[in-house]
Amino acid sequence: MTAEEFLDAWDKGEETFTILSSGSTGAPKPIELKREWMIWSAQASGKIIHHNSGDKLLCCLPLDKVGGLMVLVRARVWGLPVEFREPKSNPLKQASDATIVSLTPYQLKHIAATQKSANHLLNFNEVLIGGSALNPNLENEIKRLKCKTVFRLSYGMSETYSHVAIKTLNGSEKTIGFKAIEGVRIETNQDSCAVIYAPYCPEGMATNDVIEFNSDGTFNIIGRRDFIINTGGVKIQAEHIEALIDQHLKPASPFMISSLEDDTLGEKIVLVCEDKREFENQNWQFIREQEKYGSPRSIIELKEIPFNDGGKPDRLKVKSLIRMYQA
Repeated sequence: MTAEEFLDAWDKGEETFTILSSGSTGAPKPIELKREWMIWSAQASGKIIHHNSGDKLLCCLPLDKVGGLMVLVRARVWGLPVEFREPKSNPLKQASDATIVSLTPYQLKHIAATQKSANHLLNFNEVLIGGSALNPNLENEIKRLKCKTVFRLSYGMSETYSHVAIKTLNGSEKTIGFKAIEGVRIETNQDSCAVIYAPYCPEGMATNDVIEFNSDGTFNIIGRRDFIINTGGVKIQAEHIEALIDQHLKPASPFMISSLEDDTLGEKIVLVCEDKREFENQNWQFIREQEKYGSPRSIIELKEIPFNDGGKPDRLKVKSLIRMYQA
């Protein structure tokens, strides 16, 4: 569906819209969204994302996913104009007169890598980041910024009509962790996974996202329960190891933590990358200090690590690609 087709259907009062899930844990699946809850989500977002009659939205996300579609819904609900750009890795090679933009961490990384694009980004009033985890080093750089641009990191999924919690990274509204938006309550189950309560799911929506709460009621996302590696009976969160590597080694090329079957350990941790030279002959003590058994047992180089449309590593495809290295 094109932007014109969606807006035409919206303006005619269409009650349901079909999108595809992100595909981060399997093949993308169709999800039906209801108009009343799309409006509710946009209104709830509008209480956090500052906007007024002189603002303009920039849409540079895929329209077959909830992130891009909800940009258009917010434009209609907030009564603001919207500019469209192709959802490329760097949609800010040229300046925009829009004041509010939604980006994936993948896009943000490419924008930040070019000074001209980074300068264009700082012309916005509000930058909403979502779709996957944000690189810890880039997040720390944003936290140190002193500028008019407010950066907000979102947590949500296709089934929750975009974000249900937001972490403000800089400025006077800065938060320690993610804070649930108005009308949403988030709890944990016996597996420490988030359970989301909202008007469209009053009975609770269970997730596979492992979270932990801070003393102020905000929460941090530890990773997905699906991505826990059980190595020798010890459960290791893949995303946690990736964050440690990002912080300490600051690799320039893509990488991820995965696992292979092992006769002794059950699963052994492996590092999958596009450039072995960045990781060979490294002292992995920085990992062992926080995760005793979290160091990679081997390094596997792929010509290209596959990513899905949302900018997330395609972990299932990677597991398939590295099976040839099975011990």
